[in-house]
Parts: sequence; C-alpha cells; structure tokens
Amino acid sequence: MELAGWLMVGLLSGSFFFGIWYILIREDTKKDLRRQVGGSSFASSNRAAANFGAAKSAIDGKLAEYQVFMRDNAQALEARRAQLEAQKLAEENDRRQRLMQAEMEKQEELRREEERLAAERAARIEAQEEADRLEQERLALEDEAKRREEEEARRADEERQLRDLEDKLKAEEEERKVADAQRQAEEEARRLEEERIAEEARARQAAEEEMRRQEEELQRQRDLAAAEEQRQAEIEAQRLEEEKKAKEASDQARLELMERLKREGAKTGDVQISLMWNNYNDLDLHVVSPSGERIHGGNRKSACGGELDVDANVRPDSKKPVENVVWDDEDGNEAPGGMYKVYVHHYKKHNKRGAKDPTVFKIIVNNGGDYLEYEDELTFGDPIKLICEFDVDPPHVRNAKKKAAKIALEAAERGESVDLDELTNQILDPENLNKPQTELEVVQEQEREASVAEENRAAEIEEQRMHEEARAQREEANKLRHEEAEKQAKSYLQKLAENQLSPKLEKEWKNRMAKNNANSGEIQISLLWDNLNDLDLHIFAPSGEKIDINNRQSECGGILDLDANISPDNKKPLENVIWSNELTSKSAPHGTYRVMVHHNQKHDKRNTKDPTAYSVIIKVEQIYAEFNGSISHGEPAQEIVQFTLEESEIREARKQFNNRINQAKSSGESIDEAAISYEIIGTVRTRLREESMNQLLDG
Repeated sequence: MELAGWLMVGLLSGSFFFGIWYILIREDTKKDLRRQVGGSSFASSNRAAANFGAAKSAIDGKLAEYQVFMRDNAQALEARRAQLEAQKLAEENDRRQRLMQAEMEKQEELRREEERLAAERAARIEAQEEADRLEQERLALEDEAKRREEEEARRADEERQLRDLEDKLKAEEEERKVADAQRQAEEEARRLEEERIAEEARARQAAEEEMRRQEEELQRQRDLAAAEEQRQAEIEAQRLEEEKKAKEASDQARLELMERLKREGAKTGDVQISLMWNNYNDLDLHVVSPSGERIHGGNRKSACGGELDVDANVRPDSKKPVENVVWDDEDGNEAPGGMYKVYVHHYKKHNKRGAKDPTVFKIIVNNGGDYLEYEDELTFGDPIKLICEFDVDPPHVRNAKKKAAKIALEAAERGESVDLDELTNQILDPENLNKPQTELEVVQEQEREASVAEENRAAEIEEQRMHEEARAQREEANKLRHEEAEKQAKSYLQKLAENQLSPKLEKEWKNRMAKNNANSGEIQISLLWDNLNDLDLHIFAPSGEKIDINNRQSECGGILDLDANISPDNKKPLENVIWSNELTSKSAPHGTYRVMVHHNQKHDKRNTKDPTAYSVIIKVEQIYAEFNGSISHGEPAQEIVQFTLEESEIREARKQFNNRINQAKSSGESIDEAAISYEIIGTVRTRLREESMNQLLDG
C-alpha cells in the first residue's frame, strides 16, 4: 500500500477508538437519572411533610428503590455497554476484515497496475531504443551521403582545378611556342643578313682571288690529269682484281649451291631461285610468279608450273640448308614470262647451339642462264622481306636465245663473227620479221593482250585481297600486341603503384620543395632525410649513364636539381633529380631506370646519428610512390627500386587517352575504352614499331 492508504487507515482507526472512549467516560446519563429520581421524591416529601416518620420510611423505601433502580440501571448500563462494546468490536472486526480485504484487493490491483505500467514502460523503452537505433542509422546514412557529396564535390573541384591548370599550362606552352617562333624568326632573319654580308665579302674576296686561282687551277689540272691517269690505272687494276675475286666468290657460291642441291636431289631449270644459309634456323623462300600466285611451303606447286621441291630445316636437321623453287623444262613446266618477286621469311629460330641471329643468307637466281646473286640477313620476328625482282622473257624468246647462243658458239669455233641479237630476232621470226601484221594476227594479238590484261587484273585483285587480308591480320596482331603492351606497361609501374605516397609525407615533400625552390618535371625522383648527414641520390638511366653529384646534367636530359648537406647545413635536406622539357627540351628516354641511395659522409655534429632513415619519392606519369629505408655510413649503396618507361610519344598518348576518358565520365558518355585506347595509344605504338623496323632494315 502507498503512504496515503496507510494514513487513511490510521485516521479511521483513531476516530473509531476515540468514539468508544468518549462514550465510556461520559457522566451525563447518570446525572440526568439522579435529577429525575430526586425531583419526584422531594415532591412527595413535600406533600407528606407532616408525617416525618412516614416520610422517613418513604425516603428509606424510595432510597432502597432508588438503590435497586440504580443497581438495575447500572447493571443494565453495564450490559448495554458490554453489548455495545461487543457490537462495536464485531463491527470493528468486520470493518477491519473489509478494510483488509479492500486493502488486499487494492494491493492486488496496484500490483497488476504496476505490472501493466512496467510492461508499458519496457515496451516504451524498447520502442525508444528501436527509434534511437533507426535514428542513428538514418543519421549515419545522412552523414555518409553528405560525405559522399563532399567527396564528389572535392573530386569535381580537383578535376576542375586540374583542367584549369592543364589549360593554363597549354596556354603558357602556346605562348612559349609563339615566343620561340618569333625568336627563331628574328634569329633566322639576323642569320640570313649575316650570311648575306658574309657572302658579299666572300664574293669580293673570290673576285680578287679568281685570277690567282685560275692560274693555280691550270697547274693543278695538269697535276691532276697525271695523277688521274695513274689513279684510273690503279682503279682499273683493282676493279679487275675485285671482279676476279667476285667471280671466284660467285663461282664458289654456285658450286656450293650445286653441291647442296645435288645433296637434296633438287631439280634444275631454265628459271630457278635458290636460297641457302649456314645455321639451323628455318628460313622460308617465297616466290611470286607473274600471275600473282605465291609459291612457298604452304603452296609448293603453282598453277604456272613452279615448284618448291626442297624445303629445309622444318626441324633443325642441317647446318648448311638450301631451298629451291624451279620451273622444270623437262617436265614441260616452262616458266611464264613476266616479273618475278623473291621474298625470304625467318619462320623459326630453333633452340639449338648453331642457330644464332641474325641469319645471313644468299639468294641465287638463274634467269635463262644469267645468274644473279643477292646477300642479306634476317632475325626471328622480322617481317617477310622482299629481296629482289627480275623480269623473265617468254618461253619462245628464251628458246630462241638458247638456239642463237648455240649457233654463235659454233660460229665462234669456226672463227666467224655473228650478231647474237640479230640472230635471235631471225630465229623468232625468220620470214615475217619486218612484215606488217594481218587482220587475223592483229585480232589474235589483241585477244592475247586482253587475256594478259585480264590475268593481270585478276592477279591484281588477288594481290589486293591478299594485301587486305594481310592488313587485317596485321591490324588484329597490332591490337593484340597493344593489349599485351598495355599489360606490360602496367606491370612496369606495378611496384610504384603498390607504394602510394602518404598524405603526410607528400605535405612534407612539398614544403621542402617550396623552401628549396626545387623544380618539378615529367619524371621526378626526390630523397628526404632528417639529420645533418650527407646522403646522395644516384639514378642510372636506361643508357647506363649515372646521374649524381659528379654528373649533374646527363646526356639523356636528367638533371640533379638539388644536392644537400655537402657541409652540415640542413636538418631537413632534400635531393632532387628531374627530367623536364622546359629545362632541357628532352623527354625522359624509354627503358629501365635504377634508383639508389648512398651514405656519402657522416658529419661530426650532434644530429648525425646512424642509421639514417630516409624516404624516396618517385613521380612517374600520374603515379606518386614512396619507398622508406635506413642506411649507415660505410654501407654499400642501396638499390631502392627499378621501373621501366615507355617511349615519350606513348606516354603523351596515354595522357590524351586519360583526358578523353575523364571527359566521357564527366559528360556521362558511354565509350569503348579498349577501342579508344588502341585508337590513341595503339596507333602510336604501331607507328614507332614500324619506324624501328625500317631503321633496322635501312641499317
């Protein structure tokens, strides 16, 4: 029960007992009774005042009655009091039981109410906790969304600043180019003026010296004529000697070719092309006939009668191999007239001891008895190479020449002189050499020309188709090479990308750069440490050139921009190597770079304890990397990392590609990144590869 209930019970109980106590101690009833009895007795006594005895008796009787009355009255009162007390006690007990029952019911009701309130309170607490959790999640989501919006805004701002900076740099570059162009124009004008003045001076001097020179020239010409006669005699003797040696070498080569062809059981013919070399590699001979048909290992017999009858070193079998394409006259396969093209392809480099590249080879062509010899070399991976082209007379012309040569030889044996060309023409047309053609002959000639033209067109179409197929195959191969090269390029810089520059070190680096007025560049390598010792940054360029304190500006364009603590001057030193077009007009060359740190000197100062901790920061393209380590004086130089750069044109193309991708993402444009990559970067890479191959071929 609560305090108010207990107070109410106590108040009611007190009131009840106070009422009982008040009834028991009252004297009013007794006094009234005495007044009633006394009054009536005294009235009777007044009427009988005369009889004192009677009065006394009456008084005694009355007194006795009164006493009886009082005793009866007292007993009645006592019985009444006892009855009232019993009644009140019973009522009190009943009231107490009712109060106790009511109290118990009230307590039970209060208990149920407290349980209900506790359940409601627990439900409210649970609902509040769930609401708090949901509110926290909502706030967390709002914070995350806000953070993302801020991050997107920051990124957009950074991209905008980067674009503004690029635009500014481009504008500055354009202004610099215009200024350079103007300066070059002025210098060119000044140079031309100086040349004109110098030319006039030279002309005046030449005029003055002309007479003297002419006189000297006459004498010199006389001396030269005598010397020239002697030199021509020596040249002629040397030419004859060289021709003799060349003929001997050619004869030796033909003899060796004949031996190899005989060894392989090769055929011979009026038109024959042979390839020989001296190692285990697999070279392939390709001959394109006048019809455009290609004879090689995949098409050994042509429709025009040509045959590749010897194909060598498919397996590394011979160190003196030979391949042979021939038109065998004995089998009726006369070589058609027209232009023939000879190619050589380095098909495979066998993994054998005598298979070194480049492979030197010789091509010997028999064109109707005229032997032509060509020598060249190929390395595995080089494209197929055109070696020579030669024109073959039609079969009837070759036969006529053979017959004329035989007649001329017989005439020479008899001591007679014969004009070989005239004899050949007579054999070709003994009766109608100078006669005009008949109408039928004209028609036949036109038909032959039309047939030849049709064949040539078909050959051109076939050659064009083959060229298109070859171009498509080259394009596909270039795309595959580009994809592999891009993967390789990422692997080149993978170690740098895995060691990203931390914001704390980046801030310290920029502070030191600003403090020391250091330059930045396309490629930048910086060394930081925190004591007075003298550490040195050594960079080895792809050419092998070392960039350090003894070679601060290299031939390849690298510059040691800062060198610190030769004397103990700086507790926060910085060394910096850069490649900058603005400073040297040279881009960093492609190839592998090596970064090393050397502890050059430990100065005798307080803050020069070893080992000295250092950080190396490398900036390459859009990558900022850091490498940390420590070194003590006397230890060998430590190699930090190696990384490989592609050609500057490819790096510049990659910047254009990244800008194109960023523009597409900013505008929401959907593009094929692989196609864009090949269009921008792949074409540059293919062009550089072709230029390199052309340089090798020209060399």
